[in-house]
Amino acid sequence: MGDPRDRSRALLAVGLVLVTALASGHAHADTRDVAARVQEQWKVAGARTASVPTRFVFDDETILVPIPPEPDDHESACTQVAVVGARGLSFRARLSDAPMDPLLAPEPAARASSMAGVLELRRCEAGRPAVRHVVITAEAGRGAVEILVGRSDRPLAPLGSIIPERTGGAIPPPAEAGSLPPLVPLEKRVDAAEVRLRREGANVRERTLTRSGDEGSGEEELELDEGCHRIEVFGREPVRERPGRRFRLDLDAELRDGDQLLARDRTEAPDVRLETCVGSATDVSLVYAGAPPRSEVVVTRGTWPLPARLPPIWGPVARSKMARVMFLRHVAVPADDPVYLAQGATGVTPLPLSVETGACYVAVMGVTRGRARQLQLRAFVGGRESTDERGASEEAALSAFCVRAHESARLEVLARGTGVSWGLALFRVKSGAWETGR
Repeated sequence: MGDPRDRSRALLAVGLVLVTALASGHAHADTRDVAARVQEQWKVAGARTASVPTRFVFDDETILVPIPPEPDDHESACTQVAVVGARGLSFRARLSDAPMDPLLAPEPAARASSMAGVLELRRCEAGRPAVRHVVITAEAGRGAVEILVGRSDRPLAPLGSIIPERTGGAIPPPAEAGSLPPLVPLEKRVDAAEVRLRREGANVRERTLTRSGDEGSGEEELELDEGCHRIEVFGREPVRERPGRRFRLDLDAELRDGDQLLARDRTEAPDVRLETCVGSATDVSLVYAGAPPRSEVVVTRGTWPLPARLPPIWGPVARSKMARVMFLRHVAVPADDPVYLAQGATGVTPLPLSVETGACYVAVMGVTRGRARQLQLRAFVGGRESTDERGASEEAALSAFCVRAHESARLEVLARGTGVSWGLALFRVKSGAWETGR
């Protein structure tokens, strides 16, 4: 007979799996029920309805969903699309031919963001092309979504009157806040950015001047030397053609090394900041969008050397990943060599440590080979635990901890993926000698 504790742990694990599966199934069932109610009410109103096969969306994923065409002998005046997901799922959607910039959208109902897991899109304009595709972008969470299409000769009832528990009922339009204040001029924003770089000890490179294309986008080729880099992109504020109308400059950009995404900035801000580290000289592409068409765009660059104490044994790519996670989280460059090195592969790897009472440590790890679907670094000190779960997207993770009297410490690395291997370095950042005599 086995150990009763082992049987208890096995039963607990099975129970957790069943609970998770039941919760997921309940959420999907609720989604289908809500979608069925919407479709039923549209049919009662005389609409011709169609449903798209269930789609599954992941975090920060964009999918293009084809909409079933209307029969040749019908031509409806209005087309309405409902996208229904779980309550905790956050996403946005637009008709595929609607501009990406909401300020340029000729029809506000062609774009929407979800509320409690639902949103609706509508087109009721004569002469506009038929709705062929819907673009859905997941912003938080992952799960199944149901897409319904209703076509009729007049606008259908809004979702707020069909599923008020999801939409909160009718929401009054927000009060108009008036025109936005003008931005600080482009030249002053660029000067301020370079002052910040010098204050932080960066080597400031010569700024680059370029012009956006007809749609406000552009691409620049840059050469990055070995080190950590901050690249900022600045555009001019759009000209106000009509007094009182609200304009907003919102630049977005990505930094790519071929197919590999090095950095991305999609925040709602007039300027862009991209930060990355490379282990050797690298040619990269800077792609930006959101600037006024055919306008001046300025790119600034600041560079810092890679931390000299990062071990080179796993190659420049792994070293750059470790440097980047330290750079993005503003961790000071270690003054001494690492006191402990380790490497491992896919699975859970425990790492017992020999630590010094009163000392503080920083552990940094990076993927040396393969692509990780999940990467976690956990530190257990006495009864305390800290976890860095952001490693999969950054391909690196970091944890810092201090050791008190009579405490032991260990690290644990969780890696999931195909052919994944990793390296880890532990630095002592403060000695325990100051504790002597206490």
